[in-house]
Amino acid sequence: MLYLDAGTTCQEVVPLLAARTVGTLNIDLAFLGTGAWDLLHGVTSHSSDKVLLKQAVMRSAASVALFADSTKWGDVERFAVARLDEFDAVVTDAGLPSEVVDSIEARGLKALRAE
Repeated sequence: MLYLDAGTTCQEVVPLLAARTVGTLNIDLAFLGTGAWDLLHGVTSHSSDKVLLKQAVMRSAASVALFADSTKWGDVERFAVARLDEFDAVVTDAGLPSEVVDSIEARGLKALRAE
């Protein structure tokens, strides 16, 4: 294990460096995946490291699409990534109920379902 000043481990620094590096990029279109999403909480994650990186990508991108299959719908993890209305589109599968797709589109997002 590599220790940096003040006892900070390399594992703690890498996500911060990655987020800073992504913050210097100009991204046209970003595709973000998730393991948990719903209308109330938006996109959430079990990992604060992933939150930092995903938020940095979203800030650097002109457009952001969420890739989220229906099996992750309704799950909520500990850390908030973004509200659904912060995305431009949601790409999901045919298993997501039509009423959920309608609710997503009512929020101004494009919802695409793969068959």
